[in-house]
Parts: sequence; C-alpha cells; structure tokens
Amino acid sequence: MTSRTALILGIFLLVGAQVLASTVLAPMRGAMTPHKDVYAALEPGEFAGTLMLGGFRGLACDLLWMRANTAKDRGRYYESVALGKAIVQIQPRFEQIWEYLAWDMAYNIAAEVEDPAGKWSWFHAGLDVNLKGIERNPQSERLVRHLAWMFHHKGDTFRKEIERADLSNLINPVFVRINRDLPPEQQIPLLPNRSGLSNFRYSELCYRATVRVAELNGLRLPPFVRRMIPIGIERDGNHLRNRGEHLAALKRYLTSLEEWDRALAWSTAPAQTEDDTFDADMNREMSEHNIGRLVRKIELLSERLAGEPAQAERLAAALKDRRWEAITREIEAPGWKTTVAGGRIRWLDE
Repeated sequence: MTSRTALILGIFLLVGAQVLASTVLAPMRGAMTPHKDVYAALEPGEFAGTLMLGGFRGLACDLLWMRANTAKDRGRYYESVALGKAIVQIQPRFEQIWEYLAWDMAYNIAAEVEDPAGKWSWFHAGLDVNLKGIERNPQSERLVRHLAWMFHHKGDTFRKEIERADLSNLINPVFVRINRDLPPEQQIPLLPNRSGLSNFRYSELCYRATVRVAELNGLRLPPFVRRMIPIGIERDGNHLRNRGEHLAALKRYLTSLEEWDRALAWSTAPAQTEDDTFDADMNREMSEHNIGRLVRKIELLSERLAGEPAQAERLAAALKDRRWEAITREIEAPGWKTTVAGGRIRWLDE
C-alpha cells in the first residue's frame, strides 16, 4: 500500500467515525451526560476534588473505602466517619458511602456514647448526613429508603426527642427537590413547621417519597416498601392511642387501612417475571392478614367512641364496602368522643 493510498484510507476512516459519532452515539451522549443539577448540588470542595483527581478518583475512593471498613471493623468509628467524609468530598455521587456514614453515626457512634443527649446528637447527625446524600443524589431511591428506615427503626429509640424537635427545616428541602420532578397529583406533602410528630409519621412520609422516586426513575422497588407506609401509619395511630387521643388514632387507623388496600391492589398487577409472581403472592398474603386485623381494631375502637350505636354501625357499613367518601364524611361528623371513658384502652393485637 502506497503512502497516498494509506492517507486516503485514513481520511475515509476518520470521516466514517465522525458520521458514526454524530448519528449513533450523539443521542446516547445526552442520556449519559450528568444533568446540570448534579454539578449545581456539589459544594466547592467536592467540585475541586472531582476536578483535581480526575481519573484517579476511583482509586483514591477504593483505598479510603478499605481503610474506612478496617477502622469500622476494629471499632474506630470516629476514624471511619472521617474517612467516609473524605470519600464524599471526592465522589459525592457514591450512594453507598452516604448510607454508610449515616448508619455509622446514627447506630454505631450513638451506641458508643453514654449520655442520652450525646446519643441523640449523633442520631441527628446521621439524619443530616443522609439528607445531604439525597441532596447530592436526588434520584437515589436507596438513600430515601434508608432515611425512612432510620426513622422507623432507630428513631423509635429517640421517640421523645423526635417528638420535641421540629425537623421540617431539615427534611422539607429534600421533599421540595423531589417534588420538582413529580406531577402535582403525586407530590409529597411537606411537613408542618412544628414539633409533635412521631418518628412513625416521619417514616411514613419518607417511604411515600421512596415510592415516588422509584416510580419516577422506573426502578424495581422492594415490595416491603409499599407495606411500610400503612405499618408506619398504624404505629403512629398506636402512639396517639397511648397518649389518650383515641379519635385521632381511629382516623390514622382508617388511613392505614386505605393504604393496605392500595398495597393489596398492587399485587394484582400483571407479573413480568417469576420474582414478580413470588413478590405479589407474599404481598397479597401479608396485606390480607393486616387488613383483617386492622378492620377488627377499627370496629372495636369505633364502637367505644361513637356517640350513639347507629354512628358506629354506619361507619362499619361504609367500611365493609370501602366507600371512602362515606367513611370520611362519617368520621368527621359531630358526635364522636375524643377519648374513651377512663382514658385508657387495653387489648392485644394479633
């Protein structure tokens, strides 16, 4: 092959590559390029670390990650947190490290601290880190789900502290960010700017946000997440019941029942895979059990709170047919007692 022929062939190949890039790869590039919101969410230190390390970010994160895991395994939780913070400065899109940091603070270090105020401070710091992770990764279903679980599980240890605190200024900015991508009818309601909410109320709203983020991004959602919404609502109702706010508890139980009906309806969706069939069967069994148990709980409480027997009977009839507008109208009608005589209820849940 002469040099002239090689030159012509090289030019031909370059032109062909350019055509391929413009016709085939260009549409893909738009989907793969990070959204500008990703860069807007980065703090100056994170952005500088991202630029300076360039292609070595992955290696640096791997080394720091190994050191953080070693420190955690040896019980050096403060060192582990410091290394984790270094990783998120370099790689703020690393979802696992935000989750790791939040867990370390809220669970491990909070357990190491002896005084109650210190334990609450570290749990609060874990919440803050988890929320910052969501701000850097607004499409992360995983981080929103982890936040919901922290409230539902570990938050029960700090029930009084959470109830005294106003966490709306911490959580609402994240909900606002998520709502920007949702249609109006699917947006997550913002928290009221006040204290008095239980950890289960927070977990309910965070699990709702988890479902919205997953649906927005077409992600497969673990089926238990949908069930955690009615579970959180019912436990919030139990919390109200234990404080003697029995009518408020009854209303929460009705809301929980409505969510269980939605969880059961999800089981009827056409299965795409064998895993879908297994998930649907398990979800149906658990939903039906909880629906039956909760209906009996509602009927018992409504009989004791009704101003007259006919009031409880009308609610029971509407409940049987799931006429939710009639249920709402009946429970909001005057005549219901706010608490049962004596102010206490004693029964066993199945």
